Amino acid sequence: MMNRLIVAMQVSIDGYVSSTLHDSAWQLWNWGPDWPWSEDLRGAFNDLFARASGILLSRPMADEGYLGHWDSMGRRHRADEEWNFSRAIGALPKFVISATGRPERDWPQTTVINGDFAQAVAQAKKEADGDLLCFGGAGFVSSLLREDLVDELRLFTNPGFAGSGTSIFGPWLASRRLHATASHAYNCGIAETRWVRPAPTTPDA
Repeated sequence: MMNRLIVAMQVSIDGYVSSTLHDSAWQLWNWGPDWPWSEDLRGAFNDLFARASGILLSRPMADEGYLGHWDSMGRRHRADEEWNFSRAIGALPKFVISATGRPERDWPQTTVINGDFAQAVAQAKKEADGDLLCFGGAGFVSSLLREDLVDELRLFTNPGFAGSGTSIFGPWLASRRLHATASHAYNCGIAETRWVRPAPTTPDA
């Protein structure tokens, strides 16, 4: 199995991952208890987790309660197959990239990796030994893209506009190209597009 880092992010039509406008309603699902995604998208999302071998987290996401939140949601919906992903978050090995050593608290099934950013991500991919999923935050994903560490980028484009806000993209990407491998419009109005690095070219013999 090839070890890949897959970044999956919800974005607005205008390319933001968050909005600075208080009245923006760009995001169909805010990761809370109400899950208005359509059945076809919920199935695809759960399938993404079912094929994963690990989850990559930034230190701030772990500190801000990502693991505790989804552990609580998994227990709340333990009999609901549509929430399989929340139980997978608890069951899968987690890898936290941190430049400041080990945290004061323990996170279950979590390995904290210190050191050079690119080397730490490579170590997490190796230890996951399969698809390693990352869902943010924005600054962390932006760094992954800037360092060209993402093997597959899955964008879930919501049917709304953020107006202004935070983006995971920057001018350092202007000279790069990705290859679209799939695109699908789900019944709730979200469109998913999957992008991968182009295959390396070899000079003619």
